[in-house]
Amino acid sequence: MKYLFLLLLLFSCGAKKDERHTEIKKNDSLVTYTFNKKVLDKAKLDLQNSFKKSKKDIIFLGDSKTEGFPLQETFNNLNIKNRGIAGNTTSDVLSRLKFVTDGKPKEIFLEIGVNDISQDIPVVKTFENFKNICERIKKETPTTKLYIQSVLPTTLENKLLNPKIQQYNDLLNSYCKNNKLTFIDLNSHFLSGSEMNKKYTIDGIHLNAAGYLLWGELLKKHVL
Repeated sequence: MKYLFLLLLLFSCGAKKDERHTEIKKNDSLVTYTFNKKVLDKAKLDLQNSFKKSKKDIIFLGDSKTEGFPLQETFNNLNIKNRGIAGNTTSDVLSRLKFVTDGKPKEIFLEIGVNDISQDIPVVKTFENFKNICERIKKETPTTKLYIQSVLPTTLENKLLNPKIQQYNDLLNSYCKNNKLTFIDLNSHFLSGSEMNKKYTIDGIHLNAAGYLLWGELLKKHVL
């Protein structure tokens, strides 16, 4: 009787194990990430700041689209440093800007603002932060050449997003003209009608390989 009970117990445990394996297989196409964004962002920033800085550096500063940009493969230039962090807003860039300007880099390519707009932060507020970024760069590292890149369009369901993006880009363009900065219009090259051309995006906002190849082509004459 004792052995029969043990056999039944082992069989029961084995059945439960198989059920668990079956349940996992049903969802094996899904990938779930659980993390604390503040902790993750700090880890990224700590890593970026651990590298040696040089006045030859060409800094790409921005959000997730910059972070995902395969810059070394695109430009084959070891002086290029990727300082994009996913989810960053203009406020986030302001808070970490000193880590960039401390190195007195040769060039900075700035791409920032879409996360502010998607979070319903007013365009005027986003633009004020953008101006503060530019003013601090000019003050803290006056020999750095600053390039301003327009924010890219989206295909997201929020139909008000793209008009706000265009409004923001118009403000960036005017600011650059008034302050003798180089404005790089990316937006118009990625449009299909009034939205992001779907052949350049994986989800309506982030870029696929074709999108990054186009971006790289638009920058080649500027990256020295």
